[in-house]
Amino acid sequence: MQRWKILLCLMGLGLLAACGTKQANLPHDGGDLAAKLGQGYVQKVDTALFMLDASSTMFDGYEGVQKFSTAQNLLLRMNSAIAGLKLDSGLIVFGPSTGPNLRDSNLVYGVKTHNAADFAKTVIATKIGGLTPLAKPLTGGIDALKNSKGRIAVILVSDGLDTNTADPVKAAAELKNAYGDRICIYTVLIGNNPKGKAALEGIAKAGGCGFATTADTLASGKELTSFLERVFLEKGALEKVPAAKPVPAEPVPAERVVLRGINFDFDKAVIKPEFMPVLDVAQSILKEQPDLKVVIEGHTCSMGTDAYNQNLSERRAKAVYDYLVKKGVNAAKLSTVGLGETQPMADNKTESGRELNRRVEFKLVQ
Repeated sequence: MQRWKILLCLMGLGLLAACGTKQANLPHDGGDLAAKLGQGYVQKVDTALFMLDASSTMFDGYEGVQKFSTAQNLLLRMNSAIAGLKLDSGLIVFGPSTGPNLRDSNLVYGVKTHNAADFAKTVIATKIGGLTPLAKPLTGGIDALKNSKGRIAVILVSDGLDTNTADPVKAAAELKNAYGDRICIYTVLIGNNPKGKAALEGIAKAGGCGFATTADTLASGKELTSFLERVFLEKGALEKVPAAKPVPAEPVPAERVVLRGINFDFDKAVIKPEFMPVLDVAQSILKEQPDLKVVIEGHTCSMGTDAYNQNLSERRAKAVYDYLVKKGVNAAKLSTVGLGETQPMADNKTESGRELNRRVEFKLVQ
């Protein structure tokens, strides 16, 4: 092998199974979240706790790339994107037995003010080894976050191949119970093992908010940016968009107001706790302006039948209606309509697009 090829192999992040194995994506394609703060976004996370699986199963390859290399690169890409945010961060590595007590789950960075350079060095220095105690980083997160500030995002990156007897879903529930509405749990699957996928989806679900995704999905810089925006940012409560043209036989729309950040889980019409502050701002505006009348529009993605999605969109609109009325908004000012999947705001062919389409909007009418 030529010397320059040997050098490239030695420079790779993580120990590759062979120098002919291709590298994962480079770590600068997730956007700049701090730049979004000047574009109508606000930061919703004050503390980020990352959990990295460095167990021996991560040594294996997946589609020509070592799983651990993919995981490292993914964390580096995230780190680059959040570098400009003002937040605290931490990193728990699980798998290798390290330290004086040979623990197989250790807080190796933070929790402290996020420093992108130091965080990257810690990720790069991580070595592979040991079994997969999937529950331990989640349980350990309770203590790691004891002095944490504000709202918390936990991001777990793993192949999900648990080798420990402790239940990781139960551990995730314990972490959630410790911090309540302050915390959301997100999981990223490395590889495509069905058991691993089920385990990580269970962990995310136990968190009550957040969601599960995969490294395959986040391989695209666009998808990674979308993921990070959903985790760390949210739009202002109400954002005006240009008025629609008058439609005969319907109230003339003065303007449409999109509830940024009010999205629903797949096949659900339940308002999640982290979105309630946005609705609280909306109800304040509606109570302060008694002349406003609002149509609450419910929307869905394209998955499911037309009839089912129509009913689901109506239930989503009704959920927002009920919330606002309970908060003191005059019910006479509100009406609801379900539009099913007929008015997507994003591409239903992508996961992130479907997530954006599961939404509600306000239409102000004269």
